[in-house]
Formats: sequence, structure tokens, C-alpha cells
Amino acid sequence: MLDFFEPLKPNTKGGLTVVSNRGPYTFRKTARGMQVTPSVSGLVSAIQPVIKQIHGKWVAWGGRYGSEEEILGRSIALQKTDKWLFQEILLTEPEAAEYYEGMCNSCLWPLCHNFIEKSVFEEKTWQSYRRVNRKFAEAVLKTTGPDDMIWVQDFHLALLPGYLCRQRPGAGVSLFWHIPFPPPEIFAILPWAEEFIKGLLNCEFIGFHTESYVRNFLLSAREICGVTIDATRGLIFGPERTVRVGAVPIGIDWREFEKIASQPGVVRKAAGIRSDIGGEYVIIGVDRMDYTKGIPERLMAIEYLLEQWPDYKEKLTFVQVAVPSRTDVAAYRSLRRQIEEIVGRINGKYTENFHVPVRYLFKPLSREDLVAHYLAADMAVVTPLKDGLNLVAKEYVAVKSDTDGVLILSPFAGAAVQLTGALKANPYDPRELANQVIAGLEMDETEKKRRMSALARSVREQDINWWWQSIQQYWLSNAEAAGEAAGEAAGEASHGSAIGSMLNQGIML
Repeated sequence: MLDFFEPLKPNTKGGLTVVSNRGPYTFRKTARGMQVTPSVSGLVSAIQPVIKQIHGKWVAWGGRYGSEEEILGRSIALQKTDKWLFQEILLTEPEAAEYYEGMCNSCLWPLCHNFIEKSVFEEKTWQSYRRVNRKFAEAVLKTTGPDDMIWVQDFHLALLPGYLCRQRPGAGVSLFWHIPFPPPEIFAILPWAEEFIKGLLNCEFIGFHTESYVRNFLLSAREICGVTIDATRGLIFGPERTVRVGAVPIGIDWREFEKIASQPGVVRKAAGIRSDIGGEYVIIGVDRMDYTKGIPERLMAIEYLLEQWPDYKEKLTFVQVAVPSRTDVAAYRSLRRQIEEIVGRINGKYTENFHVPVRYLFKPLSREDLVAHYLAADMAVVTPLKDGLNLVAKEYVAVKSDTDGVLILSPFAGAAVQLTGALKANPYDPRELANQVIAGLEMDETEKKRRMSALARSVREQDINWWWQSIQQYWLSNAEAAGEAAGEAAGEASHGSAIGSMLNQGIML
């Protein structure tokens, strides 16, 4: 239990405010008072070091419900001495259902991952999405000053930049888009695509993971909104400002993963996992339970492997960790049933001498347990059908950087652009994936180490610090360019100087 809540005061010194759907904490009222639980997610892992380092603040929904009139909830510091704060936003229960489960999860998520047939377009969920974005804008305007940098995260809040700039013209707003951005012919299916993109065109900088997502967004802006673009320089000449767009794939704190992997307790746990599993080879897959991750397709490739290479039946164990997600959504419940049926079929058919070929864990793992599983595995199979980036691949490399582990990666994961030392396999082709698993298992040790060395170099050079520094450089360059174009416009100049001040301080994570 944390009990050191304190009011949040507006920051008028040009600081950084991160805004996202969910933040670093979840709040829950109990008989003993307010319970605060730290959140575990890729977004939190990426953003929290930035916020803590520069003493910024984070505005997000904390999971609690309020009335229509309530917007701001609690504010909390990580520790009593910390200078960064998390400001909670309150949503009503219908808002959370329609905006988050409806518009975000049942419409935008499948559409952006090219699963058009799973997208549901309903006017009421769109109106809720607009209403929640306006609520976030009101909260941000109340808790920030005119010179603050406002950094919006992901597709949940695409209208927020527009709502902010209507009330605070020239506001310094940037956004990072964490999932794929589809081609214009797919995004144009969204009935509200024009309003959606126009909201984003109020940003100074929009970041994506890959050049293909950047290209898709530029073309969508031109074809759907009719704006002029410079695809070579990544510029959109919008009605209110020039928007810079760039590819900045998110990194990880690889030093933290290496540190955990070296802990004696984690090393012992990894040895225990191998001992309990038995056999010669351990292969691992770690995914959130989602239809974009390709878990059924991966299992069917393992089934094909066991059929075509029967000598591996007692030698190989595939461990699939599926982290529960959106358990109230019918499509996700159906996916879970499908996966468990495939696991049961494989184990029923190919178990030999009590050696079970597939181990299935439907639960979240602590970071230490996750690292122990990475350490225990000879190979990681990261084969989403479509993924914005996928940090599991980078985490596995960070843990196995000094070993001869093997990474198999889908070409449809954003990380494939960076991690060129991985074996590539099309998740839709079970034969190709099975062949690549065999190739990885039978690869000589020198080649394994060469590939892992190349992978580790990429993960280390383009880490979480590199990611944030690159975003600042993009943001600053566009703020300065906009300032020059607008002459001595005070608003634009102040945003450029705020970012420039951070750069000049040499902030490192």
C-alpha cells in the first residue's frame, strides 16, 4: 500500500508530460484504502526511465471509474523523494467499455494489424473515443503549462493533439505510434479516417517503428486528407503546421536484462527449468494472448516438425508462455480455446516415454522468471502475424548475448528490420517455420555465436537511451524549423528552447 498521495501542480517550466491510455500504476479501492499496483507492460518499461530521469509527469487512466463530471483523480510519486508524478484520469464505466474495448480493441487494433474482418465500426464507440480524447485534453490543459512538451503515446489518443491545439495554439505536442500503421487503402476503410488523421496533423513530430509505417502514414495523410507531403524528408505540410514523421524503433534497457541474467538465483532457476523439462533442446515463445501473435500457427509448425522429424520427439520441448489479455473479449476467449486444443492434440499424439513436447503456461511471469526462461532456452521463436515491433526478440538477445542462442523472427514483426542476424520464417507457412527451427538446432556453434553477436550489437547500439535521444532530435529539428518559418512566433520558439535545453543537458537514461 502506498499512502503518500499529493496534489499535482501545473508545471510552467517547460517540462515533459507523457500522456497515454494506461500508465505506470493501477488504482483500486479496497477496505484498507486505495491500493496502488505498478503496471507491467512494454510501454511502461520504455517510458518510465525517461520520466524519472528528467523529472516529468505522466497523465493516464488508472483503471478506476468516476462520474461524468470527474476528470482528475489521484496523483502519486514513485517514492516520497521522487520529482516525477503520475496523474490519474477517471473514466466512466461506459466510456471505458466503448472507447477502450469498443473503438480501440475491436476497431482500430485489428484494422491497423490488417485484420479487417475483425474490425467493428460503430458510431457510438467512435463518439465515445472522441469524448474520452476531449477528457484527456481537458486534464492535460489543467495540469500543464504553456511551455510544456506533451508527448502522446499510441493510437488510443490520436485526436488529443488536435483538441489540445484548439485550446492552446502552437502547443508543443508529439506522438509515438507503437503499433503498425496500415497502407492507405486499408486505413481508408475507417469511416472516420479523415478526422482521425487531421487530429494527428497537430503534432510537431510523429514517430513510428519502421520506414514502412512512416510511408503508409505519409501516403494516408495525402490520399485521405489531401495534404502535401515530402516523402524524402518525412514532412507533411498540414493546415496548421508542418509535421515531421520518422522511424525510431523502440529499444530496451539491455543492461538491466544482462544484470538480471547474471543473478545466481536466476541462473539456478534456469538450470531447474531445463532439468524439469528434460530432453536436449528447449525452444520458447513468449506472447500476449492475441490473434496477431501467431501462436496457433507456431504450434502447428511444431506439430509439423514432430511429424516430419520423429527423431526429435523425445529431444525437443517447446514452451509457450501466453500472457492473459482482454479475457472478457469473445475473440480472445475463442483464441485461448483454440490454442489449448492444439496443445492437447500435439501432446496426446507425440508424447513419448512421458516426455511432453509442448509446455503451455497461461499466466504472466515476473521479470526474473521470464529471464530464467530465456536463459534456459536454446532458441526463441518470435513469429507474429503482424507486430509493431516486438520487444521479446530484443529481450531474448540481451539475455543470451554471450551465448549461442538462436532467434527465429517473423518478417512481419517490426523488429525484423533491425535484427538482421535472426533466422526469418513466414508464420503462415508451417513447413518453412519447421525447417528454420531444424536449421537453428543443427547450426554449428560458430555460426550461432556470429549471429548472436550481430544481434546483440544492434540491441545495444539502438537501446532505450538511443530511442529517446533520437525522438528528441526529431522533435527539436521540427520545432526549430517551424520557429524559423513562423518568424519570431513566441509559442514555437519556446517549445524549441524547452527541448533544446534537455538536449544541452546531455540527458542519458
